[in-house]
Amino acid sequence: MEYLAGEGKFDAVLEVLNKLQDVGIRPDKAMCNILVQKCSKAGETSIMAQILQFMMENFIVLRRSIFLEALEALKICGESDHLLREVNPHFSSEGIEEEILESKSTATDISSEIDRGIILNLLTRQNFVAIDHILSQSLHGNLLVDSNLISAIVHANCRNRRSTSALMAFDYCIKTRQILDKPAYTSLLGLSVRSGSYQKVLEIVEEMVRANICLGTYLVSLLIYKLGCSGFPAFAEKLFYLYSTDQNTATCTALISAYLQAGEVDKGLNVYSRMRRQGIPASAGTFVIAKAQEDGVACEALNFWKSPMNNNMRISSTLHWSHW
Repeated sequence: MEYLAGEGKFDAVLEVLNKLQDVGIRPDKAMCNILVQKCSKAGETSIMAQILQFMMENFIVLRRSIFLEALEALKICGESDHLLREVNPHFSSEGIEEEILESKSTATDISSEIDRGIILNLLTRQNFVAIDHILSQSLHGNLLVDSNLISAIVHANCRNRRSTSALMAFDYCIKTRQILDKPAYTSLLGLSVRSGSYQKVLEIVEEMVRANICLGTYLVSLLIYKLGCSGFPAFAEKLFYLYSTDQNTATCTALISAYLQAGEVDKGLNVYSRMRRQGIPASAGTFVIAKAQEDGVACEALNFWKSPMNNNMRISSTLHWSHW
């Protein structure tokens, strides 16, 4: 009967069980427990009910672990557990559901630790292809890689200049609604800037803002400037307004630079006018004047030059872009 149940031939199991009864042989407790367990795993609740009926007639009960498996199988199939409880009255219904959840949680934790160990081993061996495969498949299965492990994967890929794999890990994090650590985000930003993926730069910053991770004035200014130099003033503007609390001398100067690099002088001067209205100290005056004069806006440039606060300011004193 155990062999037949293992092969999924449950009708044959019942046939053997009936023949045993006909000749006066009664299956023991161990056999009944095995058959109920096989039925539970296969979802054969109708066959299980007949075995339970036999057990009730012969005063045979289940072991607690088998009882819990059968209870869970009936719940999944939407079947009544009345007969199961009637056969096993010694098991109190109180706390049974919680015990099922606890046992499932424990199994999940063990499985997660095994998966984590496998990924850490692959990271140590720098088997990035296997890690990529795990991440691509995990969204369709039960594997959930935690944020600390994802951050480690991002760091490793960035160190090895594997931008595609690093961004795959980032996309996985977005889909699973997890948050990376700040160094992982900044590593992604550096990698994206070097590879010219400026749309991805903006996506990464947006995720950092959602996660309430502060990038810092220096890095915000640096990114705004780089986006402007690369011909993406709209991205630079959006990044500037994403960090509204970081609108200061450095970030405003970077945005002015981004506009002027793109030839949008009026927008640059509007930012400068806003700085004056809000009392934000100006800097890098020579840079603004040089660009503005080239575009024939000498009047505004002259007013800027006459401002007492700008007499000795130079762009090199504020922004050091060459180190990115």
